[in-house]
Amino acid sequence: MDRRAVLYALGVVALVALGALVWLADETSETPRVEVPMRMIPLAGGAEHASAEISAMAWSGDRLVLLPQYPGLLEGLASGTAFVIERAQLSAFLAGEREAVEVGHVQVVANGMETAIEGFDGFEAILFDGEDVFATVEARRDDAQTVGWLLRGRVEGDLERIVFDPSQRARLPAQNDLGNTGYEALVLHDDRLLAIYETNGDVNARPQALAFDRALRPLEPLTVAPLEYRVTDATEVDADGRFWVTNYHWPGAPWQPGVCELTERYGEGESHARCRTVERLVELEIARDRISVTETPPILFELVDDDHARNWEGAVRFEGGFLVVTDEHPASILAYVPLP
Repeated sequence: MDRRAVLYALGVVALVALGALVWLADETSETPRVEVPMRMIPLAGGAEHASAEISAMAWSGDRLVLLPQYPGLLEGLASGTAFVIERAQLSAFLAGEREAVEVGHVQVVANGMETAIEGFDGFEAILFDGEDVFATVEARRDDAQTVGWLLRGRVEGDLERIVFDPSQRARLPAQNDLGNTGYEALVLHDDRLLAIYETNGDVNARPQALAFDRALRPLEPLTVAPLEYRVTDATEVDADGRFWVTNYHWPGAPWQPGVCELTERYGEGESHARCRTVERLVELEIARDRISVTETPPILFELVDDDHARNWEGAVRFEGGFLVVTDEHPASILAYVPLP
């Protein structure tokens, strides 16, 4: 082959490579730049107040249970009240058939929790499975030491009471030395309860999901793929082992996240590009002994601004999308998020 032919061939290869890079850049920049608008659902019955401090949310049959961090509310107690909304009311609201939803109440009984668990610092996640109910709580003996506990309880009557026995618990050790950090996501898959840690990115050298059977006996933990920012709740797991987690970052956090691979790969939406706050849903997948991030792009929420970051603490699947709820920051907000 003469020199002219070689140069021609090299030129063709270079053009093909350049075209591929341009195509990849276009795919990366365009796919995720759509941010999803949220539809707010007015709350009532006490759930609308920031002092309710909703910390977890899950379906119990056709009823949505919103669990405060302290069901005893301002007293900081484990026993007290959670909030309940019927699925039919939520459907009617989204269909434009109702202007608001009725919020009921269910008694939460956890007698002796504050004594049994030193430094009890409130509920973080909840999961219903028929008459069984499981939850995680945080405990802080001091600002430098936070541990978690997995609890087992029962539903009494027609969701008349949620009862926890503090003696039925398993310890959830911290995975790093960050204060006020615990296990805020809990899922059930193949008869395994999986408690997922709040920080699984650059600040956690070896992120794991702790596994237990229904009797709270420990099983082999699962490796969790790196994911920046906080994981604050999880939806139910589907038949393919997939579920979504709320993934949040507040710019005022005392620790700094690493480089987010999802943002590097998929880009940012308009409001995320101008804010340091991150509010999104990320899909994960359970496969044997590992939890991985799927190829599905994150669902980015439309942000307000960095002064009004919304700490989404609960998420469930609902009618082709999701329901998400905040804690006290900036107020109690329940919203519907459609799939993009």
